[in-house]
Amino acid sequence: MDCTKCTLKSCRKLSPCSDRSNEYLQSYTSQENQRYTKAASRLIDNGRAGTLTRLEEIVEYSKIRGYMHIGVAYCYGMEKEAVALRKYLEKKNFKFTMVSCTVDGLKESQIDPGKINDTVSCNPLGQANTLNSAGVEFTILMGLCLGHDIIIQKNLKMDFTTFIVKDRVTHNPLLGLPDFKASEDIFIESISSNFNLIKIDEFKSKLKNQKNPEDFYLLDLRNSEAFEKDGIPGSINCLLKDLPKQYSKLLPKNKEVIIYCNGGIQSIYGVMFLNLKGYTNVKSIAGGFSKFLQS
Repeated sequence: MDCTKCTLKSCRKLSPCSDRSNEYLQSYTSQENQRYTKAASRLIDNGRAGTLTRLEEIVEYSKIRGYMHIGVAYCYGMEKEAVALRKYLEKKNFKFTMVSCTVDGLKESQIDPGKINDTVSCNPLGQANTLNSAGVEFTILMGLCLGHDIIIQKNLKMDFTTFIVKDRVTHNPLLGLPDFKASEDIFIESISSNFNLIKIDEFKSKLKNQKNPEDFYLLDLRNSEAFEKDGIPGSINCLLKDLPKQYSKLLPKNKEVIIYCNGGIQSIYGVMFLNLKGYTNVKSIAGGFSKFLQS
């Protein structure tokens, strides 16, 4: 079966092209499955569809089901976001157990005998064990590595759902689809071609041929953590909100300035601002830093 190639979509008009419902329909009437389906319906019925974020749905679903002790299994690389989630759950009056993937501090060589390094390992079994032992009623999965998420799902003894899926490159799994266009891409495509965008290939060539650090100035509008992690060498870091106070100290008007941010939107605003301030040679990297990394 390949529903994506179907042109009739008759099942959506209650006329299925193949009907195997006799094999499973009775299962929907079980008390357990009714609890799930009724709770799910309450999130979207009566005009509620499209009004709740994923996180709001998780909270609402938990309250409908009567879950008061929430577990969170998170990747240590998302600790800042996990802290924000903990504060959010606390305000919603949940009891919570937050478990990092590095729980119990195991070495990679202890998890995988084929490895000899002593760096700390992700420990999905440890996360599952901790959450099971804590009496958690419902677990939120947050940014776990592919494979590790499968292990923990197989070993958790309570219901669970995914809040965040890790994508180390684009931070949005959909952007891995070749034909998918993010809102930033659509916005950029709608802008006039002369709107001071520098294409990735042209920018890479400019970096390669740069002879003097002051041939042009690179301005990174991302936060300081991202800048320190993988900022392009020679870049100056300044948040967009701080640019009005800092631009004259950081950027000479007689030099070319190339701006980048993660997705390409903020850098366009940066170009607009500097143009208004009399800078005549300012460009934004088309598609942003994430596109630059992909290339």
